Amino acid sequence: MTSASNINDVLAFLRQLAINNDRNWFKANKDRYDALRAPWEQDMERLISMVADFDPQARGLTVKDSVYRIYRDIRFSRDKRPYKDYFSGVIGKGGRHTVQSCYYVHFGVQEMMLCGGIWWPEKPILEQLRGLIDAESDEFLAIINDPAITSRYQWMSRSLKTIPKGYPKDHPLARYLKMKEYLLVKHVDDEYFDCDDWVERVASDLQPLKPLHDFLNYVFE
Repeated sequence: MTSASNINDVLAFLRQLAINNDRNWFKANKDRYDALRAPWEQDMERLISMVADFDPQARGLTVKDSVYRIYRDIRFSRDKRPYKDYFSGVIGKGGRHTVQSCYYVHFGVQEMMLCGGIWWPEKPILEQLRGLIDAESDEFLAIINDPAITSRYQWMSRSLKTIPKGYPKDHPLARYLKMKEYLLVKHVDDEYFDCDDWVERVASDLQPLKPLHDFLNYVFE
């Protein structure tokens, strides 16, 4: 099990990597990276198991399915830094390749956060999501206004400037119908992991998101 001190070691490594983001430095520190990555992946495996206890969508998911590699794809990017300065993973049906609503865990230099929802859905899916929210507004509002969510999470979604065509300008849910994605985020800091079992804490904080995933994933049924 990765302790809070080990997580701090991971973050310390990532901060140094952010400053020395080149292949020579990484090669010289590869053994250190491997020593930190292995227990982190073991804890992600345990986190997947805990999430699967309350969300069947996570059952059968492996760490290999879930976690992102540290190597950046720079083929079509102006940013030629070869490595990410974060560890991250997706928990949900399809793992990191999913298009459905899922859980996301991000340990990084710039930010550390827990997330839930759908990121950058394609236009047909986004239109279905808006239609679902319009048709089932009471259920949607009951989910997102649950104190278990509002006490932990806030919306982190890009939005249109005006309400989409087909909906009245004074629609009571205009704020949500203008969204281009449906993501809730809980920003955390180093102190968040200063506990006997951060994996259990993360699982507990992810659990309130399940009703939102169930709702948004109606469009995939």
